[in-house]
Amino acid sequence: MKTISILLTGYSDWFGRFIRVTSRSGYSHASLSIDGMEEVFYSFNGKGVVVEQPKKWKPRRRKEHSVCIRIRVPASICADIEKEIQQFLEMRDIYTYSRLGVLLCLLHIPHKFKNSYFCSQFVAEVLGRSGAVQLKKKESLYLPKHLLDGFECCFSQKQIAYNVI
Repeated sequence: MKTISILLTGYSDWFGRFIRVTSRSGYSHASLSIDGMEEVFYSFNGKGVVVEQPKKWKPRRRKEHSVCIRIRVPASICADIEKEIQQFLEMRDIYTYSRLGVLLCLLHIPHKFKNSYFCSQFVAEVLGRSGAVQLKKKESLYLPKHLLDGFECCFSQKQIAYNVI
């Protein structure tokens, strides 16, 4: 078994504040790690597909209330997730960040744009397609706060740790 991690963070920029206020949550960003050490996370932001290293972030970039969700999955599932993330990275030029997708999500309107994702939609879709979790709703309806309890773990219970990174 391997551990995958989902990091939820509250950014303090204008779009992060907008998401936190409208979703009534402290979290505006979600990213996914498969390295077991939580050194490297993958996500979407205004630049498209991104590789993040939260432990190297400057303190002002972080919100004091971050949360990390850890899920134990078989090594084969982790390998599938790694392959999918690698495909996103190799084709990163065709992917964009979907601000319109975020707005539709806030309005509870499911819609999938071709080659366009927002952070929590990306995390939900990668986890759902791999079989690591069973989603309770469409991927395009997941905001960061929904990743706390919006899916069923297929292999083990999820562990939630506060202020870990």
